[in-house]
Amino acid sequence: MTGAGLYSRGVSAIIPAYNEAATVGKVIDTLKEVASIVEIIVVSDGSQDATASVARRHGARVIELATNGGKGAAMTVGARAAREDILLFLDADLEGLTVAHVEALVAPLLAGSADMTVGIFSRGRSLTDLAQVVAPHLSGQRAIRKELFLAVGAEKSRFEVEVLLTSEARARGWRVQKIPLANMTHIMKEEKRGLYRGVVARMGMYKDILGYILRLTRKKIKARPVALLLLLLVLAAALNYDILMLQAAAAAAGRMPDLELLAGGHRILVISPHPDDETLGAGGLMAEARERGDTVKVIFMTNGDGFRRGVERFNGHLPAGASDFLQYGRVRQQEAITALGVVGVKTGDIIFLGYPDGGLAPMWLGYWRQDRPYTSVYTRQAAVPYKLAFAPGEPYTAPALLQTLVEILKDYRPTDIYVTDTNDSHPDHWATGAFTLAATGKVRGEDPSFRPRLYTFVIHTGTWQMLPVLEREAKPLLPPGYFLAQGTPWYKLPLSPAALARKKKALAAYRTQELVMPTFLANFERPNEVFSRLPEQQVVRAEAGPGENGDFTGWPDAARIAFDPAGDQLTRKLERGGDLKAAYLLQAGNTTFVRLDTWGRPGFPVIYTASIYLLPGKSSDQVRRFTFQVAAGEKQVRWLTRPDDYDPGIVRATFSEHSVEIALPDLVAPGEHHLMFTATTSIGKIPLDRIPWRLLQVNGGDI
Repeated sequence: MTGAGLYSRGVSAIIPAYNEAATVGKVIDTLKEVASIVEIIVVSDGSQDATASVARRHGARVIELATNGGKGAAMTVGARAAREDILLFLDADLEGLTVAHVEALVAPLLAGSADMTVGIFSRGRSLTDLAQVVAPHLSGQRAIRKELFLAVGAEKSRFEVEVLLTSEARARGWRVQKIPLANMTHIMKEEKRGLYRGVVARMGMYKDILGYILRLTRKKIKARPVALLLLLLVLAAALNYDILMLQAAAAAAGRMPDLELLAGGHRILVISPHPDDETLGAGGLMAEARERGDTVKVIFMTNGDGFRRGVERFNGHLPAGASDFLQYGRVRQQEAITALGVVGVKTGDIIFLGYPDGGLAPMWLGYWRQDRPYTSVYTRQAAVPYKLAFAPGEPYTAPALLQTLVEILKDYRPTDIYVTDTNDSHPDHWATGAFTLAATGKVRGEDPSFRPRLYTFVIHTGTWQMLPVLEREAKPLLPPGYFLAQGTPWYKLPLSPAALARKKKALAAYRTQELVMPTFLANFERPNEVFSRLPEQQVVRAEAGPGENGDFTGWPDAARIAFDPAGDQLTRKLERGGDLKAAYLLQAGNTTFVRLDTWGRPGFPVIYTASIYLLPGKSSDQVRRFTFQVAAGEKQVRWLTRPDDYDPGIVRATFSEHSVEIALPDLVAPGEHHLMFTATTSIGKIPLDRIPWRLLQVNGGDI
């Protein structure tokens, strides 16, 4: 375990756990990578599974309680045993926890600027914790000074311990900071314990929270029906946001046209981040296409060999090593072959690339040098290690992966491409979409006649598809409501009974995934599938140049490349200036203008980041990457990535009431044909909002 490093004091991490053998190891492994965490304590609160032994094998100090005394009691036991003056409490069933999340939670206390920090889930499952929805600051992820925690007397509290801490903080005037935790969530109780037991456990948690609130406000309710009514009202408040989204999606779905699969020799290409995503999102589509006689090829970007929870469940909770992850990847390959065979895809039409699970986003963002490949944190490989792969031994670099996709597109020349959306919340999923769009742009640059129809599908985003769905086969699948609000056309594909039956049988072939997320997989067994059709977008040219001060006025509507009219409610609560509303891209003379509109006034502490990847027209040329940041009040941008031959001093930024505008002279050289664009907002290392990657055609000629 790493020591405190440069910090003058360290942090004791405490994980209260009850029957969390399947997940606690992953949380511990993340904590071990944080320099300020000097000890990790797992309090097994009367667990009846292997929680304690798994925690020990992963290097934690374990305290075993004979009986289940509740979360507050377990936290208190851990706090009393802790050596450090700063405590970090984390739940044992977290998904998506990163080093950046942990550092963000503990940094204010290490710096002495806060008495307590509270982590707020962003872009996760809003229904995994009632307190997160009703009041986000009631999260179980928090850092606090040890003396303050022990003073509140939490040992007799159960799930209401977070409510107690929040109440004490307000009453005693603690300095509290809220920390957004993007793309992090819980595994739901219904997933861990089954629907019936999970609902019972959830209602018990809500009862504890509601009971404390009632005691706190000194309201006595003697009639059981009234108490039950109040409990249901609180639950309704938790469901409100998702019900509104569901209603919006249902209304839009009624107007959604059917996806017409015309007969006539289509060449369909499905590009999947992991084995199972292709069947979840497009299994029925492939079955219908093969029934019509269309050719279907499937590309797997990774073998799904970095799913630690899946590997440990597959191996019986034993600590996983590199060889275990590789074997897991080989098993998932065979599952994919079986599953695709069910929907009619021939073995010779299945392509495994063998790139690193969990590594696609890092590769896309930073591994563009052939001599510096990405190394998988799971398999410890820096090149494709599988014999059953398109190019065994190919280095884990972005240029190698991009060129492989280009070669496949040129050879197969698909008429229709289906790929995960760049707005999918899973990093491997949006990165798969980004690599696919970039490869399509490169091929178009060399051959303008290459015009496949581009469709996307979504697997992971917020609460969508996370809750158990009863009578699935009778309930249509609807796109996420906030995806519909962004203006991209969506289509529904009704499935024949035979196609749905083949899809269900194909999903059943993924036995390794059924072990860990059966509810999630089953939720895709619906009478239809949904797809978004990506329009061909262009960078428009301005009819007039910028004004005297270099700013551009009179932005045409055609320059808008992305918008989010609904906004992000959580981001608005934290910082309205970080909630992106729209993005514009415009070419005026030799200058490229970028404009980011926000729902609030841009300002500190939000950082605005934009990336432009220029795709060359020749296959031998390299992608030119530009990534820059700007903070409120600064006219000069901070460069994260740029070509050596580009002058960084000529770029300038201006701020207005609800927008940030960046002017980049001489960015696009003559002969460029396509570019990729994205923008994000963040506070420190924690992301707030983003415009997903877009592929745009640059108007040819002298630009």
